Amino acid sequence: MKTNIIYILLVLNLSFVNAQNYKSAFRSDVCNCLEEESLKRVLTENAFKRCLRETLPKYATQIDASIIDEDTQQKFLKGQLARKDLLLAMPSELIYSCDVYYKHINFLRTSSLLIMRENAKEDEIEKYDQMVALTPSATAYFMRAKVHFKLGNIKETEADIAKSLELNPNSENTISTRHELMLLAWVLEEQERYKEAIEIYDKVYFGALDSEVAKLRALADKKSGGTIANIPVNVTVENKENSNVNSRIKTVKVNRTDNKSTPSTKVKKDSASLKKIFKL
Repeated sequence: MKTNIIYILLVLNLSFVNAQNYKSAFRSDVCNCLEEESLKRVLTENAFKRCLRETLPKYATQIDASIIDEDTQQKFLKGQLARKDLLLAMPSELIYSCDVYYKHINFLRTSSLLIMRENAKEDEIEKYDQMVALTPSATAYFMRAKVHFKLGNIKETEADIAKSLELNPNSENTISTRHELMLLAWVLEEQERYKEAIEIYDKVYFGALDSEVAKLRALADKKSGGTIANIPVNVTVENKENSNVNSRIKTVKVNRTDNKSTPSTKVKKDSASLKKIFKL
């Protein structure tokens, strides 16, 4: 019995090591693809997706080999989930590990801010000053905060967001205050207060599909000298998603007794969700 337990632990440990190895190699290959692409033209989101799409099939064997399950149906399903996790984790992980991708994402972030400020109008603030004076609500303060940010008035922006959150009866609800908190995080980054910004990104992070927040968090952490090891458990897609794999597998097994067609339907849905990532 003891020998069997030791054997199982060794197998699981080996699978984990192999999984980490192929993920690291996958990141490296995607980065190489992006570097080659950047030599030809300016990087785009489509170029990033194309690099993922072209690289993924090369790792199919390694991904499947890392999954231990005697049930063929369940092994296939876990393989689909592993592929989905791998793809969703890439953007934030590449910001740490791939310089050309980090520069691309940082350029997009900076460009959007410069364009915003180029189109900002000084007289806009007068309208929102009146709104705050007449109806000093959470909404009024937040709308003025956005104008201040466009104009580059960082301290005023931070003060108005703070007032907006103070007046908001749902200030503890990160869903209802998501826009305010996201703007506040940007304001903090503008002041190089990266750790405070990261705390906000962790607070508003919705889960595996919230890739935009994961990218912004990684960008802020990278700027403050962080490494890929700084990705916390609640932001790492594979840890958050895989913790639910067993419950999803159990759901499939339960449904199998009620409807024999359910497992194949579930597999098709997971395959479809994988394709949606690339909008194939």
